[in-house]
Amino acid sequence: MKKFYQLILRSYLAAFIPTFLIVMLILLMQVIWLYVDELIGKGLEWQVIAELMFYFSASLIPQALPLSVLLSSIMTFGNLGESYELVAAKASGISIWRMFKPMVGLMVFIAIFGFFVSNILIPQANLKRGSLLYDVRQQKPALAIKAGVFSQDIPGITLRVGKKNSKTQELQEILIYDLRESQLHPVIIFAKRGNMSMSEDGRYLFLTLFEGARYEEMEKQKGYYNSQPHTTTAFSEERIAFDMNSFKFSRTDENLFKHHWEMLNVLELQHASDSLDKVAKIKYKELADFIKPYYYFSRAAADSTGKINALPPMQVQSVNPDIISHFKELRGDGVYTAAINNTRSVKNIVEYSINEYNELTKMRARHRIEWHRKFILSVACVIMFFIGAPLGSIIRKGGFGLPIVVSVILYVCYHIVSLSGEKFAKTLAWSPAAGMWLGITVFVPLGIFLSYQAANDSKIFDASVYINLGRKLSSAFKKKLSSRSHL
Repeated sequence: MKKFYQLILRSYLAAFIPTFLIVMLILLMQVIWLYVDELIGKGLEWQVIAELMFYFSASLIPQALPLSVLLSSIMTFGNLGESYELVAAKASGISIWRMFKPMVGLMVFIAIFGFFVSNILIPQANLKRGSLLYDVRQQKPALAIKAGVFSQDIPGITLRVGKKNSKTQELQEILIYDLRESQLHPVIIFAKRGNMSMSEDGRYLFLTLFEGARYEEMEKQKGYYNSQPHTTTAFSEERIAFDMNSFKFSRTDENLFKHHWEMLNVLELQHASDSLDKVAKIKYKELADFIKPYYYFSRAAADSTGKINALPPMQVQSVNPDIISHFKELRGDGVYTAAINNTRSVKNIVEYSINEYNELTKMRARHRIEWHRKFILSVACVIMFFIGAPLGSIIRKGGFGLPIVVSVILYVCYHIVSLSGEKFAKTLAWSPAAGMWLGITVFVPLGIFLSYQAANDSKIFDASVYINLGRKLSSAFKKKLSSRSHL
C-alpha cells in the first residue's frame, strides 16, 4: 500500500512541478508585455528589471497554483486510469477515497503554503513592487540624441545635432541653448563638430566641442549693456559638463505605500476594517450635530435617558394668516430667502456626508475583499484537486492533450465567476463575503458530483456510452418510422 501511495505522490509531483513553472512563465510573459513600454528606453540595470519580475512572480502565484493543481490532478489520475492501474487497484479492493488519501496530506501542505503566500509573501511583494514600479515610472528616459531633433532630456539644456555618425559617434552642427542660469536670456553655443563621453562614476556627461562660438547677453553687467548688449566668443575647442543625477535611478521610501490594502496581512486588514467602521459610525453621528442648528422648531429639552421633556398637546388660538407680519427683523421675501438658504445648507451638508460615508464604505469593502482573498487561495487549491482527480479517473486520459483542454476550460469558468463576484463586491451590490466566495460556492457542488461519480465508476465521460445510446435511439426511431409506413 505504501508503494502505491508513493507511486501516486511521485506521479503527481512529476506533473505538478513542471506545470507550475510553465504556467508561471506564461503569466510572467503576459505581465512583461503589459509593462514593456514602461521599462524600455530608461537605461535601467538588469538587476532592477530582474527584481521587478521577481516581485511580479510572487503576485502571480494565486493564479498559477490552482490551475497547476487542477491540471496535475487530471494528468496524474488520467495516466493511472489510462494504464489500467486504477482498475487494478479497485480490483484489489482499494477504493477511490483510499487512493486520494496520500494526496489529501499534500493538499493540506499546499493549502498552508497558499495561505502563507497570500498573507505574508504577496503583501511584501506588492509593497516592494509598488514602490519599485513607481520609481521606474518616475525615471527619465535614457539620454538618446537623434539627428535633427531638439532634445530637452538634460535639465536646463536644449540640444540639437544636425548629423550623427553611428559608427564613430561624432556629432556635427551642434546647437545648444543653455537655460540653467536664466530662462529669459539663454547662452547659445554653436559648434561644427563634437563628441560625448561620460565620467568614470557616471555622474557627469562631457560634451567636447570643436570650431564653434558662444553667444551670451550681458544682462548682469549693466554698465556694458547699452554699449555692449552681448558678447560673442569664438573657440577652437571647449568642454562642457552636464550633471546626470536626474537620470540616476533613485528609490522612494516604501513606508509611503505600506498602508494600501494590497500591502496588508490578515491582522492588519482586520484592524484597518474595524477602524474604518468606527470612523463611518462617527461620521454618521456627526451628521445630526451638523444639521441640528438649522431646525429651529424641533429643539426640545431631554433628560439623562434621552427622553424628550415635551409638553402635552394643548389648544392655542389661531395665528393671524399674515404670519410674516409677526417677524420684525425679516420682512417680506426675507423669510422665504432665509428658509431657502437654510434648506440648501442642510442639503449640501447631507450630500457631502453621504459621499464621505459612501467612500468610507467602499474603502472598508476593499479591505474586507482583500481579507477574504487571503483564505480563498488555500480553499481553491483543495477544491481544484477534488475536481481534477475524480475527473482524471473518469476520463482516463493522461498527457498534455485532453487534460489541458479540460483544465483550462474549468479554470477559465472559475476565474470568470470569481471576477464577477469580486466586481459585485467592489460596487457594493453584494457583501464582500458573498462576492469573493462565489467561485468556491459554485465549484464545490461540482467537486462533490465528480467525486461521487468517480467512486461509483461512472461512465459519464465515456464516449462509447453516448455512441451506443445514439445507435439505440436511431434504431428505435427507424423502427417507429417503418411501423408507420406499413400502416
